[in-house]
Amino acid sequence: WCQDTSQSGRHSHRNASAEVSDYFSFLSILQSAAGTDCEINIDDCASKPCANGLCSDLVNDYSCSCFTGWEGRNCSVDTDYCLSGPCQNGGVCSDGNSTFSCDCSRVDFQGATCSSKIDDCASSPCQHGGRCTDGVRSFTCDCTDTGFTGDRCQNNIDDCASNPCSHNATCVDGLRDFSCSCFSGYSGKNCSDDEQDCSPNPCQFGGACLERSNQALYGNSPLPAPFNGSFSYALAAGSVCLCPHGTYGDNCSINPNDCLDPATNRSVCAHASNCTDGLASFTCHCLPGYEGPTCSADINECERFGQPCQNGAVCKDLVADYACTGCPADFGGKNCSVRLTGCDSSPCHVNATCEPLLLQEVPSPAHGYRCTCKPGWSGPQCNETTLASFNGMSSFRANFTTTADCTFELSFRTSLAHFDLVRLSSHWGDIRVGAYDSSLVLLFGNASLSVIGRVAWPISDSLASANWLTLSVSLTNGSAKLSRSESGVSKMPEAQLVDGLSDSFKPNSRMSVRVGGESGSGIDGGGFRGCVRDLRLVTNVSKLVATVTTAESSNATWGVCSRSVQCGSPSPCEAKTSSMCSDVWNDFVCHCAADFGGRRCSVELPSFSLGVGGSVSSAIFASAAGVSSVYGGNSWTIELRLLTLSRGAFLLLLGDPSDSATTPRLLATIDHSGRLSALVLHGNGSLIAVLTSSDSVATGSFVSVKISVSISGRSLSLSVSSSVRSASLSSASPLPQLSGQLIIGGFSGLRAAPAPSPDSTDRGASRTKRSADVSLSRVASAAGNVTAFRGSLRSIKVNGDTPLILVAGSDGFEGLTGAVVASESTEIVPGIFNNTVCEEFRPCRNGATCSNGLYYSYHCCSPWLNCIDTTGCLNFSCVCHPGYSGEDCSVDHPDCSSNPCGADSFCLERSIEALYSNASSLAPFNGSFSYSKAAGFECVRMMAPTETAASSEAVA
Repeated sequence: WCQDTSQSGRHSHRNASAEVSDYFSFLSILQSAAGTDCEINIDDCASKPCANGLCSDLVNDYSCSCFTGWEGRNCSVDTDYCLSGPCQNGGVCSDGNSTFSCDCSRVDFQGATCSSKIDDCASSPCQHGGRCTDGVRSFTCDCTDTGFTGDRCQNNIDDCASNPCSHNATCVDGLRDFSCSCFSGYSGKNCSDDEQDCSPNPCQFGGACLERSNQALYGNSPLPAPFNGSFSYALAAGSVCLCPHGTYGDNCSINPNDCLDPATNRSVCAHASNCTDGLASFTCHCLPGYEGPTCSADINECERFGQPCQNGAVCKDLVADYACTGCPADFGGKNCSVRLTGCDSSPCHVNATCEPLLLQEVPSPAHGYRCTCKPGWSGPQCNETTLASFNGMSSFRANFTTTADCTFELSFRTSLAHFDLVRLSSHWGDIRVGAYDSSLVLLFGNASLSVIGRVAWPISDSLASANWLTLSVSLTNGSAKLSRSESGVSKMPEAQLVDGLSDSFKPNSRMSVRVGGESGSGIDGGGFRGCVRDLRLVTNVSKLVATVTTAESSNATWGVCSRSVQCGSPSPCEAKTSSMCSDVWNDFVCHCAADFGGRRCSVELPSFSLGVGGSVSSAIFASAAGVSSVYGGNSWTIELRLLTLSRGAFLLLLGDPSDSATTPRLLATIDHSGRLSALVLHGNGSLIAVLTSSDSVATGSFVSVKISVSISGRSLSLSVSSSVRSASLSSASPLPQLSGQLIIGGFSGLRAAPAPSPDSTDRGASRTKRSADVSLSRVASAAGNVTAFRGSLRSIKVNGDTPLILVAGSDGFEGLTGAVVASESTEIVPGIFNNTVCEEFRPCRNGATCSNGLYYSYHCCSPWLNCIDTTGCLNFSCVCHPGYSGEDCSVDHPDCSSNPCGADSFCLERSIEALYSNASSLAPFNGSFSYSKAAGFECVRMMAPTETAASSEAVA
């Protein structure tokens, strides 16, 4: 048999006899199972050979599948798991049923096979940073430098146990450390440092410093608190100052100001002397001229210097000086000891006062003089005249150049109420001065000639007395001042001309000054008549004066200013035909009554008739520059007297007549109710302002009319028969000047005025609706809206006393000096044309017979024309039919007003034209109306309700 030697190691512990026995048993079974013929397969597992496993039959054999923990052919051998040595690191192995176990209790390892090392420090058993050392089933803590002790470093070490803090400080234990809570005044780790409160010494003015921490000072009663008591660490911080006399405070810092008197709180030193404060003392530093502890003593220099004044002069004590008063005129110097010789040679002109000057007294006297010029003179010797006379057309011009701020000055005298005086021009603009309505007007214009500043002063009193007036204008700040030269004191308030004038009005270049000038160039369009003197530009360092040698003269008379009273007694003006005489320097102007003109108001002003025979009359003054204002006030006044019955008529136009006009226009018309309207229009025809008379001017008698307009003053005034109305010319932008033509009566495109209808004189026609955009083209083209004027005009004046002659080329008006003749005229008849009123105006009403009258001067017309005592009127008389009355037979007698028919009848007046031509009516109403039968009435009885129609007809 064959033995399996691979199991010898495992079964080496079994004895050989057992193995032999098994062999023979196996052989016996094999033999018995073969059978006789070996045809039967013997179940080799039938004997259950596998003790601890499952048997599998084979051919003549079997096999055993052992359960866990058993081995061998028959699974009868128990497996020993410890044989392989599974326990490590000295662990003890114990074999078990199908397994093993390791005992690690004696080694520093753990796990099933004792393979994992045990770290006793893994749980950080050492506290407060102690270092852990691992042992065999144990650990050790090293507490070095942690401040703690114990097997786990859990106990804190008390660092205050040794009492390390000084000066009674409180110790606070820390980690491996301590801290000391020091009392104030001590410092350091252990509070051992006593702070030096007296170094540096805080006590001012030399005060002694005592430290509170110096225990040796305590218990000393003469010392202040706290040293007069017991020492306490709580009060040991800081110091106490022992202050010197005159100071107090914690640090002796308060030194009362001994320079101030506590009673008055003023300096103890007099006369504004400086004072130095000391400790409980003061020192006064006296100004020159004073002495004493408080500088209260005034030094009398006259006495100290032994009365130094000579030649009768009296010494007057001054502050730190003296002056000699009452010094004779020919002596000077500090002590009036030097005779002045500067005027001995009479260097000044006769028109000046010479003042001798002492230019230098030491080391040797130097003499000079000063000439003080009288008004109207200038120059070093006052021998250059600044006085000039003007005749209305003369002028002079002076040029100045200065780079400094300056003031413009001049003096003048005149008796004119309207004049242009002076114009100062430069690149920044100009200043113009003149008079308008007895007020001095000063205008400032910029470089584009727009007026940006204006001021006016009333000067009527000075004009009446021809006093000298002085005007001063600052070219630096824009202020202006007017004063009387005689007193030099302004009686009129100073005025600001332009705000911020210095920004746009710097006199830093050449300036030109023109005094006087030709008519039409200034504020009122009139030249200056009178005198001017002392025109100059004054700076802080110089004075530039216009004189006869420096000015460019144009017919001005230099060096004289003479005149005589012009309007004395007797007056040069005709007493009956003038209202006032105006003194215009060396001439006079007579202000004439309404119908008179000429130099002395001795010439009766002409009258003109327009629209005669149904014509269109027109007078055109192509340019009214000679009688208009073209700058500044830009004021127009037109006066006339008109006689008309026309309604809806054009009267006059002042301005540019073209549709492309850009300047304002003044338009005067008579509306359909007979009232006069004055309109100021923009160039495009839009309305600026309008005024309408309260009463009709179409009365058939002369009516006085005055229209005034001022563009710069923005005002419009209308006067009709002394009833005055006014309006403001409101406009968002500055208005241009009125310019162009003056047209009176009519113009091309207007219809002739028709003869009035029989009832036009009292039938209230609807008023013309004034539109804001009226223009001349629309007026001319609107048929029936406005017609040419028809009537008479007389006493036509412009801007005061300038007569207008409506007939072009007229030369037959002798004595009317200054009259302006129309440049063109059409269909204008001189004089008042004696129109037949009856045919021309048909004034009689209700079929009356009209009889013409005549034109009478100084005659009062019929009440129908609302006439007053005037210079003329149109006259007529009306013969009325019965039943009518009144001057024009317009009054229908109220025949039924007294109820003559009784209570049971109607009263019908025969004058009611609407009742006629009714065939069913009773006579006379069943026929035609006739004025000759219009007087009286008819009674118509009222029918009762029970009456038949037949009875009604019978009654009728």
